[in-house]
Amino acid sequence: MPGAVIETHGLRKRFGDKLAVADLSLSVGRGEVFGFLGPNGAGKTTSLKMLLGLIEPSGGPGEVLGRPLGDRGAAGGVGFLPRHFPFPGRPPRRALLRFPGRLCGLSGAARESRIEELLARVDLLDAAHRRVGTYSKGMTQRVGLAQALLNRPALVFLDEPTSGLDPLGRLLVRDVIRELREQGTTVF
Repeated sequence: MPGAVIETHGLRKRFGDKLAVADLSLSVGRGEVFGFLGPNGAGKTTSLKMLLGLIEPSGGPGEVLGRPLGDRGAAGGVGFLPRHFPFPGRPPRRALLRFPGRLCGLSGAARESRIEELLARVDLLDAAHRRVGTYSKGMTQRVGLAQALLNRPALVFLDEPTSGLDPLGRLLVRDVIRELREQGTTVF
């Protein structure tokens, strides 16, 4: 597919005797919101991890942002919110976003401005003084979403992005996904 941001053909992952992903073939276009649905244990998270280059496929080719799976050159254009978002220690939320901001090449006023913009977008400015360890599951999920968007990625992977969110939080995530699509960002 011309303009495909994600492309796979017969992607597979085996863990010993267990076939976790069999014959995953897909093409996801630029600016598309792609819902990847299936029952628990169907291999959704394993598939995400292969697309992100976190685990190596057992077979089948694939590309993300025009580069082979696992190629680090694509990483700068990708944002990722894992299903279980682990936080190192218990830093205040701004500190939690500063380090990945630096990894994305943001510094000084530009980084602080982007952090404030995202925290406002995920409705967490009022919790500026609080440590992440005191956050509810929903607040933690929203900080994770902000972190996934720091680098203005061309492609965002969201693994169960509404997990633990109340109805207003779920609406917020849907609105953010809609905004990303309008900006031409691909959401998986």
